[in-house]
Amino acid sequence: MARPIPFACPKCHNILSEAQASFACTACGKGYPSIDGIPSFVGEDAFYEGKWLEPDFSAGSPRNWLVKKERFFLSGLRGRKGSVLDLGCGGGWKLFADVGVAVGVDVSLSSLRNARRLYSQVAQAKLSELPFEDGSFDFVVSSDVLGHVSLEGKGTVLREIYRVLKRGGRTLNYVETDGDDPIMRFAKGYPELYSKHIVEPEGHIGLERAAEVVSRFAGAGLRPVRVEFCYKGLTYAGRFVQYFDNEYKGKSAPVRGLVAICKLATAAKPIELAANLGMSLLIELGDVVFPESWAGGIAVCFEKP
Repeated sequence: MARPIPFACPKCHNILSEAQASFACTACGKGYPSIDGIPSFVGEDAFYEGKWLEPDFSAGSPRNWLVKKERFFLSGLRGRKGSVLDLGCGGGWKLFADVGVAVGVDVSLSSLRNARRLYSQVAQAKLSELPFEDGSFDFVVSSDVLGHVSLEGKGTVLREIYRVLKRGGRTLNYVETDGDDPIMRFAKGYPELYSKHIVEPEGHIGLERAAEVVSRFAGAGLRPVRVEFCYKGLTYAGRFVQYFDNEYKGKSAPVRGLVAICKLATAAKPIELAANLGMSLLIELGDVVFPESWAGGIAVCFEKP
């Protein structure tokens, strides 16, 4: 049976001693509570508490192969074994747990309570102060997380990823990006609406161009293994409705028409599944023919030399 990953002080990285309902650092004297058996290294975050709760029990399903960002993790981890740290884990993903000892980090206690159904260990902590020793993990993963990190804070988070990775370890991430496709250019033409309907609802405070994401990882001392520019100007019907079924409809007749079509496509589950299948095929084509600057996301695998 694989050994658990020891928790360390997020400030000085010394291994913590565990008491009944708390952890203590003998090096710097700091103490940290355990809430419902979950080590807590950060206070409550009202925005994220209760969001993205559900565990994902898929690990090679047809959907995993169909959805491009899920296929990236499936193919990148296939046949590999080792310890995994899932950043911003939400309710967890069985795909990661199947690789080896899996540890989930999130700021939402509700999410972590559910993630325990899949992961060996969980902790409430900031991505910028990970509670682990240097070189603790074979893999560090994140999906739809780094776009929630402010531009000012990204460098610290990437340094933490580098620190907790073992030599030769890999970090696989799907990162939301600031696409420069026609629809997003239209959306950003109304800054207040863009902030209200696209940035704020999901906390995407740190969107940047896909090429800048690659530069950040390389600048952190990591070596590129695989880079995929994704979702170039195209998205699923439900996401389009989420973004534009609001004041945006009054700004453009074509957008109003597309919203109406997308609402029809999401009116019933069988219709939405068929529409998503068709859109997945269009996304694959679009990612081949459209420019990299249009990418609404990027999938990156980097290695620690």
